[in-house]
Amino acid sequence: MSILTSYSVDCFRNLKAVDFKPSPGFNLICGPNGSGKTSLLESIHYLSVGRSFRTHKISPLLQVDQQSFLIVAGIEGKEGRIGLSKSRQGLLDLRVFSESQKNFQTVAELLPLQLINSDSFSLLEGGAKLRRRFLDWMMFHVEHSFISRWRDYRRAVSQRNAVLKSMSREGFGALSRVEQEGLLLVWEHEIATLGELIDSDRRLLFDLLLPYFREIAKDFLPHYELGFEFKSGWDNSESLANTLRDARPRELQYGMTLYGPHRADFQIRSDGVLAAEILSRGQIKLLVCALKLAAGQLIDRLRFEKTEQVNRCTYLIDDLASELDRENRAKVIERLAKSGAQCFFTAIEAEDLPEVAEISLKTSGKFHVEHGKIRSA
Repeated sequence: MSILTSYSVDCFRNLKAVDFKPSPGFNLICGPNGSGKTSLLESIHYLSVGRSFRTHKISPLLQVDQQSFLIVAGIEGKEGRIGLSKSRQGLLDLRVFSESQKNFQTVAELLPLQLINSDSFSLLEGGAKLRRRFLDWMMFHVEHSFISRWRDYRRAVSQRNAVLKSMSREGFGALSRVEQEGLLLVWEHEIATLGELIDSDRRLLFDLLLPYFREIAKDFLPHYELGFEFKSGWDNSESLANTLRDARPRELQYGMTLYGPHRADFQIRSDGVLAAEILSRGQIKLLVCALKLAAGQLIDRLRFEKTEQVNRCTYLIDDLASELDRENRAKVIERLAKSGAQCFFTAIEAEDLPEVAEISLKTSGKFHVEHGKIRSA
């Protein structure tokens, strides 16, 4: 199970010596603005994936007079704990059940997370990179070998881009034109082989995701007929190998690879128009919630089929009341309750999320944060 049974965090933003035992179901974190509610969710996110959802820098995460932060968590059904310390200089000490880790892959497998916050709109309104990351997050949790294939593909694209840039210049460095053309063909073959496999995996996953998403979206936005389109990153009526060959003259001008799964995207449309262009902010947030809930349901199912172990996605929901009226908040909360997942909600007042408050109070999952300290409410 991917349920946090204990959680401690120290010197992360304004959080100081926080230590509590979350409920396996709903957890409601209440407190005034600036009290540390979002920082608590941010620390859980950092523990799982090794990065903040608010900054790429380490300095804002640390208290002014501290050189490092510390996070320690217990996982249901597992002996030992996960421990993470990171210094102002960027030095990382990550341990999973006393074993040192080089990266966050093992923790990400143990603790799959979905974040719903004020920036969630960017999944539909932002660039394609965010939507690729969303699909690839699912791919990683369904098939852990995907990340290795994706890294190999990105390396091949980087190498081909370097050759393209070199060939676009008047001088060809240490290699002759013929040698560089041969090297270009080598990397093109690698890109085409890996790219077709990555695209096939993504398409299969997207097809599996759609029924879950359609069912939830129909509940959230019953008056809209939504259309969906997955884009491979090239016209796949042609093979990627042929596309790269035909595009070579143009790509030499730009010095970069313009086609392949690194340019993939998916779109959601309403009446033929991009949903993000015609829906209200609240409706867009509902669509994002539907996508993330559908993703969680899908990976829960596929991981269970593969391992016969329940390992549900954990949800971090920051300020659900923003942009959503009470009726639509209730729809999202009901879905989360039915999922059986561990959820962490934030709100200024418990009255902002009465359904969550009622459930969390019954399971000892209601907490109050103030001045970086947490206590049961």
